[in-house]
Amino acid sequence: MKKLIIITSMALTSPLLAQAADNATLASSEAKAPTFKTIDANHDGKITRQEASAFSALEVTFDKVDTNKNGTLDAGEFSHSQPTSGESK
Repeated sequence: MKKLIIITSMALTSPLLAQAADNATLASSEAKAPTFKTIDANHDGKITRQEASAFSALEVTFDKVDTNKNGTLDAGEFSHSQPTSGESK
């Protein structure tokens, strides 16, 4: 009887473990920094404060990144705000 319970438990938990592994992979890929095109929701070539608000890290640093203080971020301002490969924050 104990063997049957153990085998049944293993059979029922295997799909759950596989789903957990898939979720971890998905979360890892979502943790990558968004691109300018992703944030520029209306594709007008600039990121507004409202568009930045969907990305907490950019929302917090928006004023610092907006070097010309025009209330929007262009591609140059945005790229200068991104860490280069190998740089840690």
